[in-house]
Amino acid sequence: MARAFLLLVLVTSRGSTSDPAAADDHGPGPAAAALAVSVSETPDAVLLRIRAPGDVEPESVEVRLAGRKTVVLARDAMGRPIRSQPLRLPEPVVEEGASADYDGDGALVLTLRKQATAQDMAHMMPADTSGGSPR
Repeated sequence: MARAFLLLVLVTSRGSTSDPAAADDHGPGPAAAALAVSVSETPDAVLLRIRAPGDVEPESVEVRLAGRKTVVLARDAMGRPIRSQPLRLPEPVVEEGASADYDGDGALVLTLRKQATAQDMAHMMPADTSGGSPR
């Protein structure tokens, strides 16, 4: 069955010194509920599986990143803020190439590519084929 709405997930970076847990949570007042977020990983990506109450406005879902720290924010149908607990990702990630989709249980799954490490970059460098010796 097709979804009747378009999901917009906003991924924002606040820099390495910022704490996403201390970020503005879309307005005053206590959060109405908590978003359940689980973290898993593949060799190339970190996956955030977000379970939200049925009254969450899909276009309000926002993932804030600061280094390896993240928090998920949203609003319910009444406009009340909802947030996850602050999470620490297992690996640094990059925003470029992020994607979001629903799984079979109706949870939103956000896929974030892992940041390339210096070791990864060294493997991608072409081998020296000049045949000469270093000076």
